[in-house]
Amino acid sequence: MLKQYVYHTLQFNHRSKVAYALNGFIILLILLSVPMDVLESLRVGGLKWQKILLNLDLAMSFVFALEYLLRLWSCTEDPAYAHPVKGRLRYMLTPLMIIDFLAISPFFILGAGFLRMLRVFRILMLMRYTNAIQLMNNVITEKKAELMICGAFILMLWVWSSFMIFRVEHAAQPLVFKNITDALWWSVVTFTTIGYGNIYPVTYIGKGIAAVTIALGLVLFAITTAVLTAGIIQEMKKFEETGQDPKI
Repeated sequence: MLKQYVYHTLQFNHRSKVAYALNGFIILLILLSVPMDVLESLRVGGLKWQKILLNLDLAMSFVFALEYLLRLWSCTEDPAYAHPVKGRLRYMLTPLMIIDFLAISPFFILGAGFLRMLRVFRILMLMRYTNAIQLMNNVITEKKAELMICGAFILMLWVWSSFMIFRVEHAAQPLVFKNITDALWWSVVTFTTIGYGNIYPVTYIGKGIAAVTIALGLVLFAITTAVLTAGIIQEMKKFEETGQDPKI
């Protein structure tokens, strides 16, 4: 059956010469799209060179769009998406298909300069051709409860530090901490320890709040990293036991 053949051929882990050749060709196009964007931004070689780059980009976009449509057409071979309408709609909303759609969308809206930046999503299409996405999906699924707890504490720290710093610093720096949104920005760059320095407290109480925010931010992100690391090690062991090495 043609649909079944297309479905299996488009799978990354399908062991056939056609699948290997097709996946290799798609990966090559994805990798080539990056230097093409760089050359286009440099605007070297005059209009003739720019026209060549544009035609190459259209050709690559056509290939990506064709692959997307073939995946959408053949996805009903998967029992999880067997329904001809609802199944395809669910398949379209999977993370990798959303990335594919964003990567090819400039092809359908020619001349929209802003939307052409969505071509950067092409590099994310490489996730389809590695077991790393499967590994990370398993990690997040297994450690969902722990990650939700860490996320809740990070959210609480963000809200607490933002409202506290605003109440303390607004009176001292009304032009810097004009509203809560400024405080929210300060909190993000502080508890992530990025610290751009464009907004900072000047009062002693504000500096104390900043110190607590930085310390708690370091602890929370360290715990989150430890949870993810433990999950990755656990999943790597599972891959080793099954004899399948994840390609990261």
